[in-house]
Amino acid sequence: MADRSVWNRLPEEIAERVLAFLPISSVFLCRCVCKQWNSILTSSPFLDLWGSASPRNLWFLVYHTTCSVASYSPRSGRWHNLPLYARCSLDSSHVLFLASSGGLICFRNRNSDYPTLIVCNPVTSSHRILPDMPQIRYIDIVGMVADPASGSYRILVTGTTEPASSDSITELYDSRTGRWAHHCRSRQEFLQFWYEVHAIWHDGSFYCLATPVNTLQGYRLIAYDVERRDWVDLNVKMPSGDVRCPSLVVCQGKLLLAGKIVEEYLIRSICIWELRWDWGGLRWVKVGEMPDEILRKIDSPHSILIQCQGHGELMCFSTHRGWQSIIYNLAERTWEWVPENELCGRNQMPALGRNNLVGLPYEPSLSARV
Repeated sequence: MADRSVWNRLPEEIAERVLAFLPISSVFLCRCVCKQWNSILTSSPFLDLWGSASPRNLWFLVYHTTCSVASYSPRSGRWHNLPLYARCSLDSSHVLFLASSGGLICFRNRNSDYPTLIVCNPVTSSHRILPDMPQIRYIDIVGMVADPASGSYRILVTGTTEPASSDSITELYDSRTGRWAHHCRSRQEFLQFWYEVHAIWHDGSFYCLATPVNTLQGYRLIAYDVERRDWVDLNVKMPSGDVRCPSLVVCQGKLLLAGKIVEEYLIRSICIWELRWDWGGLRWVKVGEMPDEILRKIDSPHSILIQCQGHGELMCFSTHRGWQSIIYNLAERTWEWVPENELCGRNQMPALGRNNLVGLPYEPSLSARV
């Protein structure tokens, strides 16, 4: 009884600070204790405090089914099947994943004449339908970056008004204004794509790998400087060999490229390269390679789709089979198989195709606002 009385006399601001160090799952449990705790734990001051004090927990969104998104937490070594669509009032058959940043996920509507973007926080079950883009009707490139300090986010979209148009338009949405702003118009051939490309944020620019329609030059690294409002081809030669399924990631403050090298219809290696500057300009330097004993266990033809996502010191390699995922730790240079998702086992899982492989890093957040 003495211990309980101590907690009853604890000042509310001290109690808030103690509770702010709890992980998300514990916060939800504490909200069920009583009305007073629920009021405290849902208040804006507490959410801001939690955002600055709570330990970060990274998830990798690996694949999704029609009902949930399979996310893996390297910190706990556990899977979480996130009922994202139900929480955010979305129909999985009508939306596509585009990007994620700062605890928020961006979708777009599927098969529509007017692309509508939706931003949601699956933890707080909140979502926002963004206003229509002023000019873009066909999306080629999309990227997202959140600023935890200001609680805002920006979404970059490059696309066209018509399918066959050679005029690429870039527009930027800023959550602080709630509006889209026209940034630039370009006729650069490296901005004309067959399919949507995900751009990642690094050091003030959005980067992506261009796969132009009207050129035989293959993949090209391009960047969009938000301040200068301009797309540029960085003229970086791709690594030697037949590189397939390349993925751009940012880890440890570095821009990395991951992909498989194919020879005679087989995957010969899966490598990691870092973008470095030397006297000859920018170039890709190999900094890691999957060990042969792990590569042999993948045992798949060259056509298998492999994606890589990165955050902090970790890179997650996933195949379209969903349960085949591997974590690489750049700091320790170790490779570990991700355990099988027992909540959605191999035998019960529906067939997964290109659209089922998500490939996004995600940091659950109570304080991220849409």
